[in-house]
Amino acid sequence: MDSTARIDRAAIGFSLVCVVHCALLPVAAISLPMLGLLADAEWVHWLFVSLSILAAITIALIAHDAHAPSFMIPASIGIGLLLLALVSESLGLGETAPTVSGAMLLASAHLYRLSRNH
Repeated sequence: MDSTARIDRAAIGFSLVCVVHCALLPVAAISLPMLGLLADAEWVHWLFVSLSILAAITIALIAHDAHAPSFMIPASIGIGLLLLALVSESLGLGETAPTVSGAMLLASAHLYRLSRNH
C-alpha cells in the first residue's frame, strides 16, 4: 500500500471518529458524566479537526490527482464545515450538523479518491 492510500485511509478514519464522537457524546454524557466532560472538551474537537485537515492537506501536496475537482470540492467544503463547527458555539449555532456534514464530505472525498486509484 502506498503512502497516499494510507493517508486516505487515515483521513477517512479521523472523519468517522468525528461522526461517532458526535453521535455517542450524548449517550456518554448521560451514562458516564466524567466521560461526557472529557469527550466534550474543546481540545478533543480541535484534535480531530486538525488531524483530518492535516491528512487532507498532505494528500493534496503529495498525490498527483489530488487537485482534481472530484476531491478538492468536497474536501474543501468538508474542511470548511469542520472549521465552522469549531467556532459554531461562539456564533450561537449548533456544532453537530456542520461536524457530521463536514466529516462525511471529507471522508467521501478520500474514499472516492482511494477507490479510483486502487
